[in-house]
Formats: sequence, structure tokens, C-alpha cells
Amino acid sequence: MDQLEKEKKPTGTRCFLAFEFSPESREYLELELRPFAKHLTRDLKWDLRKVRPENWHVTLLFFEGLDSEQRAEVWQAAESLAKEGIWKNLAFEWQKFSVWPNPRRPSLVCLEAALYPGAVEWPLPLTQSPYALGRVNHLQQYRPHATLMRFHRRWRRSVGSEWEALKPDLPKIKPEKIKLDRLSMFLSTLSRDKPLYPREFTVSLEAG
Repeated sequence: MDQLEKEKKPTGTRCFLAFEFSPESREYLELELRPFAKHLTRDLKWDLRKVRPENWHVTLLFFEGLDSEQRAEVWQAAESLAKEGIWKNLAFEWQKFSVWPNPRRPSLVCLEAALYPGAVEWPLPLTQSPYALGRVNHLQQYRPHATLMRFHRRWRRSVGSEWEALKPDLPKIKPEKIKLDRLSMFLSTLSRDKPLYPREFTVSLEAG
């Protein structure tokens, strides 16, 4: 890495805006996931760990590095929109459990929704700094998903054939049972064993 690349590397805190599930939705998903997770870890011997339900979220926008003032500025705009009600009764077309990024190189098991092109219409100030510092391009092809289980980092084996065999018996999720009720800003830190996502700010999506 040359000096110019070092200067370009973000030095602030990794963080992201994300929607959170209602308590009732977390309870529903936990009940649906429990036997499926047991089958993956006990019967198939997949080296997975479950993400705690209170940490389940749907990332909206990720920032590689923002200082405290920039995070407050991002949050001020996002909180204002939430209070105006633009995400009130937000509902994605939840479809299935999936292995991301793909079963040949598995990293996580998630709940996946259909593409949501309407995300580009949300009035986020994406062309303005510090919002422009986020990964804004993915909103053009926004596919909501929530990480429910993670493969341990040492896992290197493909699970493609096993996943294909599992598909007919994957738990069927009822989309109407999945509700998002909060927008939060999380800090993203990494430990040796797992990522940590403390909340810095949060607001109800029903505020509007």
C-alpha cells in the first residue's frame, strides 16, 4: 500500500444505519429458526453460530469511517425522516433463508427479501457529505436481508450440494409476520471472535 492509498483509507468509526425488527417479529423468527439451526449445526455439522435476536437488523446504509460529528449529522437527517413517517409501516417482500454470498463460499445464513427498487426514492441526502461517504450505490439494487447465523472464519468448505438438498424443506416465512419498528445507528467493531454492534442512536418508525 503506497502513501496515497494510506491517506485515502478512512480513519473514523465504521458504522451503519439499519432497521430493527419488532419484538414480536424476533420471537416469530427465533421459533422458525431454532429447529432449522439445530439441523444445520447438529446433523450437517456446519460450523455456525447464531446471532442474538436482539442484534438482528436490516442494514440501510454502511459507512466505512465517520467521526462523531459526522455520525451526528447523518443521524440528524435520518431521524428527521423517520419522524416524518417515510418508513412507517415499512414492509419488504420477505422470501426465504439464504446462504450469503453464495453456498460455494458461505459466510452467513440470512433471511432474504426481494429486490426493493423503492429505496432509491427515499429522500436521503445521498449526494451530500457525510451521507455521500456511505455505500450509496447498493440502494440502486437494494436487497434487504438480516443475518441470523454466521459461519466461523475458519470455515472454508462449500455447502452447495447440501444447500440444494435442503431447499425443498426450508422453513416457510410468512412475510406479514415480519415487522420493522425502529431505525438505529450502530457502531461496527470487530473482536477476535465476533462483530459487535452497539447502538449509538435509535428512533421509532412509528414516530410519524
